[in-house]
Amino acid sequence: MTSTALTSSNFDAFVSGSSNVLVDFYDRSASDWVMQKSELEQALRQVRNYGSQVAFGTVDAVAEESLAKRYIANGRYPQLLWFTHGEPTQYHRTLRTAKAMADFVMALDRDPVGLVKSEEEAAASYNRAVFGKVQKGSKLYKALEVVAAKHMDTVAFTFLESSENSVKWLEEKTSEPVLYTGGQDAAELESWVKDLLLKSEPIPEGHPVYSDGALVVVGKTFEETISQKDKDVFMLIYAPWCGFSRKMLPVWKAFAQAVADVKHLVVAKMDGDQNASPLPEDFYWSSYPHIFFVKAGTNKPVVFHENRTVAQLVQFAEQHGSKPLKLDPSVSLDDVNEL
Repeated sequence: MTSTALTSSNFDAFVSGSSNVLVDFYDRSASDWVMQKSELEQALRQVRNYGSQVAFGTVDAVAEESLAKRYIANGRYPQLLWFTHGEPTQYHRTLRTAKAMADFVMALDRDPVGLVKSEEEAAASYNRAVFGKVQKGSKLYKALEVVAAKHMDTVAFTFLESSENSVKWLEEKTSEPVLYTGGQDAAELESWVKDLLLKSEPIPEGHPVYSDGALVVVGKTFEETISQKDKDVFMLIYAPWCGFSRKMLPVWKAFAQAVADVKHLVVAKMDGDQNASPLPEDFYWSSYPHIFFVKAGTNKPVVFHENRTVAQLVQFAEQHGSKPLKLDPSVSLDDVNEL
């Protein structure tokens, strides 16, 4: 009982041959590759013991470089990718223990929407759930299925056969359910679910709001901020309790002031402790401060790793931006440094 080694010649047939497939894209040159492979094989045995028939495949990202880049554009390995009916999903993970991988598979290898006997059963069974009183096969039920398939590892979708046609959000930490008041199309329901899932402070009153020259961003305004066709975006992710962040904030203020007249550059900042990224595949952080740059018309970040000085920030924006900054020669870039 082992996973199947995949190449460009057998990949498409393999992922199309089963309803659900897990593919591990790995780097054979990694020092812990042997241990990674062992954990994957243990996970395969565990899910078979649970009764799951999900097919497991592996891709050597070095030997099959073009195949790997087709699905893992950022080139970060190892990475697990879930396929349904031959199509890749948004379920990417970097899980490395057998238990975590087995739990991941079992969370996805099920019907997207589960039948329950009551709202109380849904609330008691899951720490958060979407609960619908709908008729199976109705337009709203189909919308639930579409949205559920995108969030199977983050929230449970449940339903009770009923003509009431209502949907609620149930969460352990909140005393009252949240009633869905939108339409019956999947896009509107998906937007509602994403807003409830996303960790975010309230959108500042009077948005857009600036603090020390930088646009204040929260989780709910993150995507609109970084997705600008005609403006570059330079964003600082900080945590108020972090000493390195506190040292960086005066530098960021000075930088914002230095480029205040540059119309094609947005200088922004977000409290990463209180807000999460709605695009974790590309925008993620594990430490503070974290600084990234997004060129106008693109949606991929370039992470800033240089010395945290105003001069280095300006140079980075010049190097990666869509246009020259053309700063006023009288502006000093050496007044404020982090250190």
